[in-house]
Amino acid sequence: MICKKCGKEISDGSIFCNWCGKKQAAEKKTRHRKRAHGTGTISKDNRYRKPYIVHAPSTKSGQGRIYIGAYSDMKTAQAALEDYIKNGRPKLYNATLENIYNLWSDTHFQRVGRSAVKLYSSMWKRLAKIKHIKMSDIRTAHFQEAINICTSKSSAETLKVLSVMLCKCAIENDVIVKNYAEFIKLPKFDKKEKIIFTDNQINTLWQHSDDKRIQAILAMIYMGFRIGEITALRPENIFLNGGYVVGGEKTAAGKNRIIPFPTSIPEIKVFFKKWMLEAIPNSTLFGLTSDEFRNLYFYEPLSELGIISGKRKNNAKNSGWIFEEENHLTPHSTRHTFASLSSAAGIRAEALQKIIGHANFSTTADIYIHQDLEKLQFEMNKLKK
Repeated sequence: MICKKCGKEISDGSIFCNWCGKKQAAEKKTRHRKRAHGTGTISKDNRYRKPYIVHAPSTKSGQGRIYIGAYSDMKTAQAALEDYIKNGRPKLYNATLENIYNLWSDTHFQRVGRSAVKLYSSMWKRLAKIKHIKMSDIRTAHFQEAINICTSKSSAETLKVLSVMLCKCAIENDVIVKNYAEFIKLPKFDKKEKIIFTDNQINTLWQHSDDKRIQAILAMIYMGFRIGEITALRPENIFLNGGYVVGGEKTAAGKNRIIPFPTSIPEIKVFFKKWMLEAIPNSTLFGLTSDEFRNLYFYEPLSELGIISGKRKNNAKNSGWIFEEENHLTPHSTRHTFASLSSAAGIRAEALQKIIGHANFSTTADIYIHQDLEKLQFEMNKLKK
């Protein structure tokens, strides 16, 4: 037997040449018979992860071909087409965007935290206008219309992420073949200047510091808490004798970080001591959700003091607020205020990053905790009322 490439003699029946490695037997390509007219079509598009695209037979009513699904191999595609011809349209063929959202959220919400569930549930409301449209009829323009009326970059980005995931879910369930949400164009947003508390506003807060709500705002201003961090604090997170609080969220750098009390502002530590005594057993210091804290402990007292101009959306005590100013103080403004005050007081950037939770801060060994605490305490003492 002669090798078809190098021409050298090899053993009869050899599959590969032992000299050059050339395969001797030609591969027989699997040829699929063309389907009979009127029995549907299976086409292949290698641009997609599931390249075999199945359409049902054309109808006499002139509707054109009905899309059935996309499949990873010809065998599965043929089975889907035969099943359609025998049993009719697939279960999710007429699924609306709302049907897909319910299917997606049932699984996805089990794998994410409460804050993510709340965020995506809020973003879903922005798609209410198109939720009853069949998923197979939705195109990029439908999503784009909802994106275009977003008022912030973060909300637009989150809404696009949600839309992409919904389309992906529809593709995985053979409802559509293309992820139209991937073609969404995000609007340009002017970067808003961060609003911080002025010296006069902070002085006003100190004049009313007998109010527990005002005390909480001052604690956020002088310790850099996020709203989710202060509402999550429990008595066991407070170390009065050590002079610090352990708390934080979001990133690895922000979680379980040490935040010293500013000893030059002793009132802050007194506030925490009082809250610990008042706290309900096995509960947080305030016993409030972030939304309740935002409305009852932040916007309400600031509105009463005339620091912000806003009103409730309705008469319910814990309802949201409507503001006259487009850019107004928010709970996160306290964190920006803390960073601004710290910088003005001369707190070193490295220490500030650790306190505010924007850098790695290891607390695995007691000796390092003690050393870092002393350094951070020294820096925090630079803050003044």
